[in-house]
Amino acid sequence: LICVALCCVTAANLLAMVHKLASLHVGLAILVCCSCKGGGAVAKDVPTALEASYKDRMWTMLNGSAEAAASHLKKRLALGPGDSVFGGYELDIDQARHPEEDKWLHSCIEVDSSRDSVENCALRQLQALVALCDVPDIFKRDEDARTLVERHITTLLKMKKVAALGLSMSSVSGTSLFFHQRSPGAVAADDLDVSPTIQASVLMAVVRCGEALGIKSHLDEAETWFVGLGKVYPHSIWNQSLVSFHRSSIMWESLSVVVSHVSPSSSFHEDLQEYLGQFEMFLRQAWEESPESWSFASARALALRWQSKGLKKKRRTMLKRWAKEHVDRFLGRQSEAQGSLTGAAEKSVSEGILAKIGGAGYTCGPLQGLAALAAVLSDPELIQVVLQLLEKDIRHYQLSDSNSGPFQEKVSPSTLGAFFRDEQQLKMERRQSLRVDDTAMCLIALTQALELLAGIQGVVVGDSASVKAPLSTSTEL
Repeated sequence: LICVALCCVTAANLLAMVHKLASLHVGLAILVCCSCKGGGAVAKDVPTALEASYKDRMWTMLNGSAEAAASHLKKRLALGPGDSVFGGYELDIDQARHPEEDKWLHSCIEVDSSRDSVENCALRQLQALVALCDVPDIFKRDEDARTLVERHITTLLKMKKVAALGLSMSSVSGTSLFFHQRSPGAVAADDLDVSPTIQASVLMAVVRCGEALGIKSHLDEAETWFVGLGKVYPHSIWNQSLVSFHRSSIMWESLSVVVSHVSPSSSFHEDLQEYLGQFEMFLRQAWEESPESWSFASARALALRWQSKGLKKKRRTMLKRWAKEHVDRFLGRQSEAQGSLTGAAEKSVSEGILAKIGGAGYTCGPLQGLAALAAVLSDPELIQVVLQLLEKDIRHYQLSDSNSGPFQEKVSPSTLGAFFRDEQQLKMERRQSLRVDDTAMCLIALTQALELLAGIQGVVVGDSASVKAPLSTSTEL
């Protein structure tokens, strides 16, 4: 990909440069358009553009991959025994090499406690459900998907116990709390705990999927769960708790999704905004104090919050700066905040997260947040990185008829469309398996990237070069 900086260009000048590059036989993928700095009139920013054939190729690839991943997740979640909800959590790779003997682990209370937990399993299954609900118009095109998700939402709303997730709901002080088992196996009264991250994730799943299904009756119950979150995780204990930055970011992302689907005129929306405002300041302080802090969930939360209506200018300025800092820390670029760092901290930040994890491995995790930021930030380098990494993940880490991945023979029909981790990550997590979040994270990243592509102009390179309008208007930070 070749990036070209265009300063103070008009549409005519943009086309003239496209003609010039075409005559020089330069392969053009991304045109970087920026405003002038210095004296004279400042031209309005011109949106970043992609060479049209490259954009079309990427759209076809990403859309096909997303459809395959969504189809796989739909089948996977329905694999569970009994009420067929939240199934297909994990499949051992050795067992998956023998399709006739596929033995999926369906229940979170059956996980291997040496490398997993009931809480993490529940969070990943809820994330997978929301990833399916985020696929545009999926319920208009797929009645089976609609029926499946309706069954899941009904279970979360009506059942006092969700056995597959190791969760049970109890009424406490006039509100509802979700308790999870601390350890796998048979449930014991003294082995239950409340997780604010679980509470927020269930809330997000019901509100987001309810919105996608066109259901509104769930909102009263959802508001009760939010009140429960406020009681189990009030502002007074944020600094005293052991909730990590990443877990806190999952809460932030979950509540940011919820508030985007609640009526701005409701008291529920007002209460959410107040809680989010305080929580964001708490996380902002943690971010500034620790240059190692980074999460795909916080990156996506920032994109969601920017799109939220009613934010004051000061808050938007802070969100914009914070969003750019996420990109800088990932790419290892110098940022304004970095100027106050010294020694090992500065070296760690300047190296960048991408350099640490390597660009050749599975990268859908960070791409969930980066693709969302790329859709709202005017950052051509970020767009380039997101598209290149996603293309690599699809080609190397998605199972298909032409890619058997870690399998020696033909891929089992039950695993077609799934994503898998690279060998280094699997060793680090002490597993050799296909886990539900391997696919869910990629589907989220793909959905965000398709939204990104829809808002980018396509530039036709050739004798009759022209600029093709974006499929939709994207909001720019």
